[in-house]
Amino acid sequence: MNALNAALSPPGVNCSPPPSPSLSPLDGSDDDSDNGKVKSNQRIIHCSICIPPPSFNDPATGNTRPAYLFPLFLLINIATMTDRSIIAGASQEFSAFVSSAYDSPQIVQDNPDAGIGILQAAFIFGYSIALLLSGHFVHIIRWKPLVFSGLCVWWLGVLGSGNALQYNSFYVLLFSRMATGCSEAAFQVVAPPLIQDRGGNQAGLWLSIYLTGLPVGLSLGYIYGSRMAVSDKWGWDWAYYFICIASVPLLVVLMFVKDETNGGILSGAGEYVDIDTNDVDSGG
Repeated sequence: MNALNAALSPPGVNCSPPPSPSLSPLDGSDDDSDNGKVKSNQRIIHCSICIPPPSFNDPATGNTRPAYLFPLFLLINIATMTDRSIIAGASQEFSAFVSSAYDSPQIVQDNPDAGIGILQAAFIFGYSIALLLSGHFVHIIRWKPLVFSGLCVWWLGVLGSGNALQYNSFYVLLFSRMATGCSEAAFQVVAPPLIQDRGGNQAGLWLSIYLTGLPVGLSLGYIYGSRMAVSDKWGWDWAYYFICIASVPLLVVLMFVKDETNGGILSGAGEYVDIDTNDVDSGG
């Protein structure tokens, strides 16, 4: 065939077919191949899509990741602070309630401001007593049952605060506020040291974020309570009911929290070491 082409072709013209290009498989590592680059990029994108998001619990330790646990603490902190400042934000409406409740003491009926003071004092009294007890037991028992049981009682106290208007009872509101103070203390005792223990290098950052929940929740409670109290459709009782509704998902998520570090007990237990001073004086 090549001889025939040579005979028929004019002088100086090469009619032989051009050499066919050699076909080689595309190599993703070849920097000179555009197709190789596209294939390599496609493979990287495919792998990044297949990577699942971090799980709720760390498989290595079994503990709930701080990126999930600490924001949960922040939301709970905001909810408890909001509940705490509802009365202060709607003081006029609560004064009218305590002065007209069927079981209000005579001193409260004569001076409604005294009734508001008694309600706030009941909260602080329960909170102070529970702080002492929670600060002791937090180094003895696991923190999760302590916090979860306390927040469940807090939820019931918030519900009772709203029901006080339905029952037109000053004492229902009084003991409900005391219950919220007692139960809230367990969470406030546990959260800051737990963040400090489990936060690692970012403990200071997480702790500062958590503490912002105090002013945010308090200021939100003032506005929220005042607006709900003057609402024609709702009322200050529904200010408590809505907090109950909003806090249910937080309690459900808290049920699935796991923390096995130090047996789920905050550090501090067993840290005291009895040193024999006689041995120290003798150099032994």
